[in-house]
Amino acid sequence: MSQISKYLISIFGLLVHTNIYLTDTACCKKTCTQSQNLYQPHAFSVSMSREIMLEKDAWYPTDHDENWHGTFGSGFDYMHTFDTCGTTITNCCAQLGSLPFWASDNSNTMSIGDNSGDYDIDGYQMGLGPITNTDGTVTLNPIIFQAGADFLLYVGAHRNQRGFFFKAHAPVGVISINPNLTFTNTIDPQDYQPGLFNTQTGATPAVSAVPAPYSNIQQAFQGGIGYGWLDPMTHGLININTLKATTFGDAELIAGYNLFANESGHLGIGVRLSIPTGNKAQGVYVLEPLFGRNGHWGIGGELIAHWKLWNSNNNRYVQFFFDGDALHLCKSEQVRSFDLKENGLGSKYLLLARYIGNTANTAGNFQNEILNAVNITTIGVGSTFAIEGNFALGLQFFWDNWSFEAGYEGWGRTCEKLTLCSTCQNSINYNDFAVLGRQTPYSTATASAVFLGLCQPTATINESVAQINTFAPTSIVKDACLSANRLAEAPEDALDIDAQCAQAVYTSKAYAEFRYTWSENEYAPYLAITGGAEIPNIAKNQAVKFWNIGFNGGLAF
Repeated sequence: MSQISKYLISIFGLLVHTNIYLTDTACCKKTCTQSQNLYQPHAFSVSMSREIMLEKDAWYPTDHDENWHGTFGSGFDYMHTFDTCGTTITNCCAQLGSLPFWASDNSNTMSIGDNSGDYDIDGYQMGLGPITNTDGTVTLNPIIFQAGADFLLYVGAHRNQRGFFFKAHAPVGVISINPNLTFTNTIDPQDYQPGLFNTQTGATPAVSAVPAPYSNIQQAFQGGIGYGWLDPMTHGLININTLKATTFGDAELIAGYNLFANESGHLGIGVRLSIPTGNKAQGVYVLEPLFGRNGHWGIGGELIAHWKLWNSNNNRYVQFFFDGDALHLCKSEQVRSFDLKENGLGSKYLLLARYIGNTANTAGNFQNEILNAVNITTIGVGSTFAIEGNFALGLQFFWDNWSFEAGYEGWGRTCEKLTLCSTCQNSINYNDFAVLGRQTPYSTATASAVFLGLCQPTATINESVAQINTFAPTSIVKDACLSANRLAEAPEDALDIDAQCAQAVYTSKAYAEFRYTWSENEYAPYLAITGGAEIPNIAKNQAVKFWNIGFNGGLAF
């Protein structure tokens, strides 16, 4: 009984330690996460429930009890989101669709309108022109699935004695994200006024209106269209088609020692290493599909145990399994998109104009370039997580060749820490760029196209002042030729780095397995059907609800 108490106390200690880390959200915002382009999922490879189901055959009683023992198995899973937000729910903070959006009600639907501040998006900034009829909306309700195979090998010393063990598993599969971007559109795109995108004719721009590049908001988020001085939007895009990534997941190696082992159970501890063999974020699309931990190496410890609660001749028994780990996720260099520090949520899509120099109202300062901010706010960063924890508890009922297991799995991750990557930055001087709002480089009041060079440093994605057609700077509309009225030079001063940090997250999963084992065979091969459902415990939007179904197979040796 003393041995049982020791390993149960150890298990309890791991759970408490993990819970302290995963519920400490002091470094993260306590509100709904919005305007974040990247979804970092619970990786397919991180599944202690699957790991328990694949490794437990190492303790199946066979004729090899006097030798090294182990098991090899593979598990196949299909995971799909459920209970998504839809278009009829007014507040979907806990749903993934509100992650990249910035709706005032925290939902996954944004209103499209003018620059009055009464709407979530000023269509002018997104290539729809100075629209006047403002009944449009855009909704993002992603559909996600992951599918793949996980191969596991466990080798240990005598199953009834203390000794070393080694474990390895390697997944391969696919993640698919359909943004499911829809819109209601009673918006008629309007021509942009002369002086904003016009190409030059001789010494001055041609004074003529410019047709709106896009006919609806869905096209606008796809980007890719330039006109005159306007550069095509190349990052922060929402593709209306499904995005997929097919690759290896994160492989893991574990070396450990069984501190206690007999015919009734065992307790082992190990060192666990996660190798980033999956893909990493590139910053081109919102909600990129990531299969794995987004390039993070992981290092930490593992606790594994089982105990037979009741046994009748080794072919009818009930046993309890536990497996849990806690890993530090080391720095991963990746590409992320950021809002502007002084301009609020969604400001990554604001129109900027490129200027150089510091001479007041000088036409030569304007570099004939206008772009959405996301083209230059998508940069290289380093990402770390203090702790990722994953554990599962399972109870197996074995009766002759048939068995059933039911259990609980918990997964969580502390909030993310982001730092600028000194080795992967571009050479952008952010002070070369001014926030336009609805101001234009040239006047449209006369055919002479008088240079104005005005900007609005405080403009937001939904609110700005009307265009001024004379050079008359105010406390709000300012001279973009002066460097003090443009963005700060350094990325850490110009960009809102902290707002892109993933928040702490914790999920709970109930799982079950129904198995048949060919007990008469010396290697006890088996086949099993598995299933489960996972829900997030923290009501923000760093996790989604998944159901899964799959099957396992393997043998003992």
